[in-house]
Amino acid sequence: MKRFLLLLSAVILITACGVKEQADQLKAFEKCTYELVSADSVYVAGTDVTKLISSKGLNLQQAPKIAFAYFQQKIPVKGILRLKVMNPGTEEAAINQFEYKILIKDVELLSGSVDQRLAIAPNGDFIIIPLKVDRDVYPILSDAANQRAVNEFLTSQAEQKFTLQFKIKPSFAVGKEIIQYPDYITINKEISNTELLKYLQTIN
Repeated sequence: MKRFLLLLSAVILITACGVKEQADQLKAFEKCTYELVSADSVYVAGTDVTKLISSKGLNLQQAPKIAFAYFQQKIPVKGILRLKVMNPGTEEAAINQFEYKILIKDVELLSGSVDQRLAIAPNGDFIIIPLKVDRDVYPILSDAANQRAVNEFLTSQAEQKFTLQFKIKPSFAVGKEIIQYPDYITINKEISNTELLKYLQTIN
């Protein structure tokens, strides 16, 4: 019985240490810097987004497919966004599988999950995370106020900025069990219209 209690205590201690280590790595992950570095094969209603870009910004009226999709009340957007996560701290940053959401002014643009562990060494090391985009944006663009805001942002010659919210809900591995963090962690990233168009113009 005494041996069993010692073994149980050791297991509990090891598990607790493992959870603390994951918590420390998660804190380091929260302090990382985030940068959208590229977008690949982005299509709006089946139209290559690079064909919609002019010197005056993004012109969605140039594509008949998009107009038709609007009348069909379905505007699918597909592609891959590549997010650079850099660890400027002195401790390893890591996260197990996680769910994510990307929002602008509390409007959800896309969501998904990454089902693998990500680890970033300290002192400036980084990784590139591919985020799959597959979303019907008609519910967003059907709102007149949202239409005006998007049009003004993408066609304005003056630089405008908005805050992109990146929400993640990580999971902890405790033995063979995967336990989700109780709430989303919000990371804010400011981005400008000129920066966004630059990403779209360099789509592979």
